[in-house]
Amino acid sequence: MRFHEFEKQKGLSLASRTIRNYARELGADSMDYDMLMKSADLLDKDMLKSLAQHIDKSDTSPREYVMKKIADHNPEIFKKMYGDQEGYLSLMKPQKDLTDGEIEEGADFYGYYKDPKDPSGKTMTYPDDMEFKTPHRSNANARMLLSRIGLDPDFENTGSTPIDDFIAATDKYLRMNVSDKDNPAYDEVEIYDMEAKRIKKAHPEVTHVGFN
Repeated sequence: MRFHEFEKQKGLSLASRTIRNYARELGADSMDYDMLMKSADLLDKDMLKSLAQHIDKSDTSPREYVMKKIADHNPEIFKKMYGDQEGYLSLMKPQKDLTDGEIEEGADFYGYYKDPKDPSGKTMTYPDDMEFKTPHRSNANARMLLSRIGLDPDFENTGSTPIDDFIAATDKYLRMNVSDKDNPAYDEVEIYDMEAKRIKKAHPEVTHVGFN
């Protein structure tokens, strides 16, 4: 998905977050976990052709769940994928003219620490086995998130943020805006709060996080 404006795309974002949250509820041991997480990622990246192919070759239960959430939360995208078909979701076939959207620029959320191979201490690196659990974002959307939590949005020039400072910023936002927890913006901050805390626990060597 082209994340030019998160608020403008909140229907689609809600669909992907709903799918992703359901996958987390099931847990990584579930047979459907990988299917659901990949569906959410492809949806976020506007890769509708790949998403439709992924859904079509999946088992009936998760396939129908993903299709229903897209239909519920973004009927325009659902119509683009399946046209005016009616009836059982499991019997619907994707449109033949679907394409994968291209994100010309964007950023992923990383955890960093000083490279021990650099005696000057100026080079940052990240763990070789690091897993990335958050979707690819446009630069504009990354700046919007950082601004929302009170951090410098100019990540292209300012670099990464100490991980404890980032968590403090997301914690503060979530506490101060708990009455808006059904708002898509709140959900997005919560996703990165959870991811920063996951990185800190899984990789204690990481000292900074940020978009790259």
